[in-house]
Amino acid sequence: MAEPAGRMRLLLFVLAVNEEAELEKTVRGLQAACSPEHVAGIVLLLAQRASEGCLRTAQALTRAGFPIPTEISVQASRDIPACIKTVLNDGRDVTHMLIAFADYCMDPNDIAGLVARAAKDPGAIHKFSRALPGGTFSPEYRPGELPLYRLFSLGVRALFLRRISDPVFQVIVTPARLFRAIRFRQASMAFGIEWVCTLLRMRVPVAEYPVVSLPRTGPDYPSHNRHRRYYLPAVFRARFAPKKSIWEASAASAPEGT
Repeated sequence: MAEPAGRMRLLLFVLAVNEEAELEKTVRGLQAACSPEHVAGIVLLLAQRASEGCLRTAQALTRAGFPIPTEISVQASRDIPACIKTVLNDGRDVTHMLIAFADYCMDPNDIAGLVARAAKDPGAIHKFSRALPGGTFSPEYRPGELPLYRLFSLGVRALFLRRISDPVFQVIVTPARLFRAIRFRQASMAFGIEWVCTLLRMRVPVAEYPVVSLPRTGPDYPSHNRHRRYYLPAVFRARFAPKKSIWEASAASAPEGT
């Protein structure tokens, strides 16, 4: 599963629903921190239910004259991974991808550092971990939830016999061809755990780095944590389903950029 050596060209997705101020702050921070040498473009992936204010903010950002080209893609359905694959399959010259959220409050320089690491070692998966020494979880976890999550993470490590400290956290730089290769069943934000666990099942190298996860500051709408009920089904499917049902061999072997 090693990725061929060569120049990395990354497409950075920023997912947004109604985080107007956070979207602008995030995009401007990423533009200032990330190098156009490595980041080919930023796609503002807006939900179908995105607010008018969020759409206006996104439109303004595409006209701001940033060094990294910025565009809007409105999700055609609620199937998030399918919408991402549609963008990846439109013929653009990209080799890697990264997904961030408009209200994921972390230092943009951390993301730029992750991208720079991936450019030096494009064959591995490079992801952030809140659980490693030096990393922190945001306060959205209530008392008692973190011990349960750590127990869940131990279970994932035991099932896949792989070192993974924070399997749900999905700020990841991965070759685009590997994302296209996965047959996702989870359409909501729960696709993240399915994504990570499928890569573990396929023995793709994963490198984790600690990150400080700051509190979410966006509008009050249901937390991503409401998808936790899908975690165990996604984990067991990735571990025990036949590989042909979770992995698209033709996509995995396709040349980069196709």
